[in-house]
Amino acid sequence: MLTYTAGTSYPWKRELEEFRALSAQADGIEPTGWSRKRKLALIEQIVRAYRVYQQENGAIEDPYSGRERYYSTPAYAMAAAVLVKEGHADLLPSASAALTRSISAVVQGEAPDSHPDFFPVLMMRAYMLLKPFLPEQAEVWAGMLRQIEPERDYVFTMSKMNNPNRMINWNAIMISGEVLRWKEGLAGEGTEWMDRYLSAYHLTRFTALGLYQDGPLDRPNCPLAYDIATRYHLGIMIDAGYEGECAPALAECLRHGAFSSLLTLSPLGEIPPRGRSSQHQWNEAAAASVFASQASAALKARDRGMAGIFARAANLCFDAVARWSMEDGRLHIVRNFYPPEKRHGYEVYTNHTCYNLWTVAALANAYLCDPGDGLKERPIPSEVGARVLQMDGWFETISASVPGQQIILHTALNDPYTVPGLVRIHQQGLPGGIGPAAAGHGNAGFTEFGEGETLPLSYCPAWQTPDGQWHTLAEGISSGAEYDRDAGIDPALGGGSVKLEVESEAFHGEQAREHFCRNSFTLEWHGPLQGLQELRMHVLQQQGLLQITYEFEGQIQAAGAVIPLMFGDGEQQAEITCSANRVRTEFRGAYAESKLVDSIGRVHVQDGTVASRNGLLRFARMEVPGSRTLTFTVELGASTGKA
Repeated sequence: MLTYTAGTSYPWKRELEEFRALSAQADGIEPTGWSRKRKLALIEQIVRAYRVYQQENGAIEDPYSGRERYYSTPAYAMAAAVLVKEGHADLLPSASAALTRSISAVVQGEAPDSHPDFFPVLMMRAYMLLKPFLPEQAEVWAGMLRQIEPERDYVFTMSKMNNPNRMINWNAIMISGEVLRWKEGLAGEGTEWMDRYLSAYHLTRFTALGLYQDGPLDRPNCPLAYDIATRYHLGIMIDAGYEGECAPALAECLRHGAFSSLLTLSPLGEIPPRGRSSQHQWNEAAAASVFASQASAALKARDRGMAGIFARAANLCFDAVARWSMEDGRLHIVRNFYPPEKRHGYEVYTNHTCYNLWTVAALANAYLCDPGDGLKERPIPSEVGARVLQMDGWFETISASVPGQQIILHTALNDPYTVPGLVRIHQQGLPGGIGPAAAGHGNAGFTEFGEGETLPLSYCPAWQTPDGQWHTLAEGISSGAEYDRDAGIDPALGGGSVKLEVESEAFHGEQAREHFCRNSFTLEWHGPLQGLQELRMHVLQQQGLLQITYEFEGQIQAAGAVIPLMFGDGEQQAEITCSANRVRTEFRGAYAESKLVDSIGRVHVQDGTVASRNGLLRFARMEVPGSRTLTFTVELGASTGKA
């Protein structure tokens, strides 16, 4: 029975219902194997890895900086408290000490790195879980928690900032914890002040798809990491029983956002990359919590089909995190294998300890929301059917999937951090980086790299102008203003625009079945591109194979294509081979091969390495002299080589 679905205003409702029908008919999906026992084991693995860094005062010390950082300690307290609840009594003193330290830090104005806004939801989760085990100590905690005054003790409030543009994810995350404090009877005020913040500064950020546009209100930068993280926290307050004036609208936004995340989740269990903090493990941990919560809500609505879909999505997110475990139980917090001290792909604010513990806290919350092992998993959208989806707002991102494969494209021409072009290919059963899975950047923004050159790089068109110079779409255009990493860029600034056209014919019988396994779409870019009036990209996506055609309108000497190549992830290096019409990279048991269809063209690998979130890239350029079109294919598969 299809009882748990999106409202009529949801822009992707047709695609959602088409997927549901296909998922209901799909058989033979391989279970993920992520039981509650296995999830708890992953949580325990990370918590115990950090127990050795706990100090006498309960704080968790970061071994790389030699001090307590950000919100590591309350995140540890929350995850450890879940383990205590599940019978790991030996962790009770450790969890208790961490919680005491965390509450004291907020009350005394000593939160590390001035991040108290992230404490309340973690502290309250730990408090609620540990209270039955330590009733006398709980009275002490309660007395301390009653002393908190939000406008005084937190940072991202109007009292402190007096700037609506600064009421970003921090403020929403703080409110989610304050709802729990209010529900426990430990707050001096009701929810009216929270309603004012939610109404004025947060509900207005949601797009029709339920995506949260973080950043300044007037110039949101829309990182998908902070979309999912903010929705995860706002979901906690809805699950906790928040019933303020914003509750109905917020619940609908969150439900629609969950469907949007589901429809754009890769078959490897990863959300799309876009903006700062992408490909940090907490992205998928937050998504796991969102999906687990929705699975339980669907089950409560007696929709076991949708519950099974959301449950599988959550389990795939657990898998996406777990495969980055280090030998000592911690996680590589960014998706590469560089040593943490190299900080490759880290943001300037990324802390290995804090983000490990924020990840495990989100996984612990997902565990608490889990619908149970008795629910049969159903396929997620990227495993069945075919669809092309364009995000709304300023996200400027397209997801296209066929069974077992997903590609992600960015479309804004004027963002030097989130460059245009095809930026990720994920294929089921293959390592995530082979596609590759991350672009290069024209401007590194907040991101630090241990090695490699900062260059704009994606699968994208290239062209040679009459002066002999080569240009690429990834280079983009100027917005007319200096790049500000704290703010977004209006996609229209600089005169650029993009139009998506998806093939939508009527198919019947065998044609219909084939249609659900392929996508055909065209992107048309306009703008002040050097030497061009217009640029078109035609994509035919089938299982295991992409065919891409570029068409150039303008005075050019040669048509070209840039092919990014995975080269190294900090632990292993790829083997790259190139012939007259193709280039191939083999890496971790997989290959990605791009082949030029035009017989008169040539392919050659460029010198140097380019920094990406996943490690190092190299790139090849395909060239067809005297032409205004170029066609090539991209094939991914398992390799028999040794690379």
